[in-house]
Amino acid sequence: MKLIAAALKSWKENIRDWKVLVMVLVFSPFFLLIMYLFYGGEPTIYNIGILNLDGGKPATELVEMIKEKKGQDGSNLFNLSHTTELHELEVQVKEKTIDIGMVIPNDYSIIHADAKAKKAIVPSDVHFYGSMNNLRYPVAAVMVADEINKQGVEAAKITLPASISETFLEKQLPLNEFEGYVPGLFALAILMILFTASASIVKENDKKTLIRLKLSRLGAFNFLAAICIVQAFIAVGALFLSYWTALGLGYSPAGNFGPVLLIGIISSLSMLSVSLVVASFLNTVFDVLTVGCFPFFILMFFSGTMFPLPKLNMFSILGHPLGITDILPLTHTVNAFNKILNYGAGLNEIRFDVFMIVALTLIYFLAGLILYQKRKLSKA
Repeated sequence: MKLIAAALKSWKENIRDWKVLVMVLVFSPFFLLIMYLFYGGEPTIYNIGILNLDGGKPATELVEMIKEKKGQDGSNLFNLSHTTELHELEVQVKEKTIDIGMVIPNDYSIIHADAKAKKAIVPSDVHFYGSMNNLRYPVAAVMVADEINKQGVEAAKITLPASISETFLEKQLPLNEFEGYVPGLFALAILMILFTASASIVKENDKKTLIRLKLSRLGAFNFLAAICIVQAFIAVGALFLSYWTALGLGYSPAGNFGPVLLIGIISSLSMLSVSLVVASFLNTVFDVLTVGCFPFFILMFFSGTMFPLPKLNMFSILGHPLGITDILPLTHTVNAFNKILNYGAGLNEIRFDVFMIVALTLIYFLAGLILYQKRKLSKA
């Protein structure tokens, strides 16, 4: 009965602070919508600006090859624009109106003719212009270079000793850049309860009601378990909203929702454990919304939620290499969501991620329990 009463109390307090609750529930769906507006819709098309100084048949054929290159869904990969000035091409690259600028030199057709005639040649230099700040440039440059090499090999009648083929392991290939962000944004829905969970714990100290809870013999376990139950419901609600928002925007996951829900539930418990550690060092709800932003951003950026990070392997567990970022439970949440949504993984394929989330949840919970008992409960 004490646990139920404490859970109802925690739920009513979250309803009273409806503004924070609404922020937690709609934060991930809001970012899904924003990412969709920026990167969603039609399949990704790379913009290429071409300065053709040659104009001969091989140069024209190269332009047509690039123009007609198709993606795996049969849609065109490139949108071509032509310019007559190098300066204009450079300006377009700087302003990111094009992803890559390509200059076809004036000796391109002559060199190709010499290659077909088996004459000794000095390769013609096709020059690319790009920006390191444009993440689309490397992808576009690789694909355009591939078309140039194909034409050159065909012209010189060269049979290379090895060919290259590729297989994508994703069952559902991303149609556009938006779909690449979806798994991380689902993890963001779980991360957001860091605020409501920390606020629910800190609030008792802030309102000087912690001593009343001690006098009621509620006990630390019932107190924290009640908060965990309520916050788990909030996290699952946020995950449902995010999932259906993504589906409504046209997202098509490769896996089922069941494993996603399982990861969401145990990940919410991991965030509650982290919240307990954070709350042990905070005194007011204002602290949660200010100082609490630091652990929030650490978890968001270093777990791979917003963008993938290079993995610096330090040791391994059960044959799985782990790095410094793997001490964050949300890292394994993102990995699991990627496997489920992109690779169609089932429970068997994500069991190590489940193990790591559970193990880290216990570690953080024990650390938080000790810290909270020492820093808050014992002083109430």
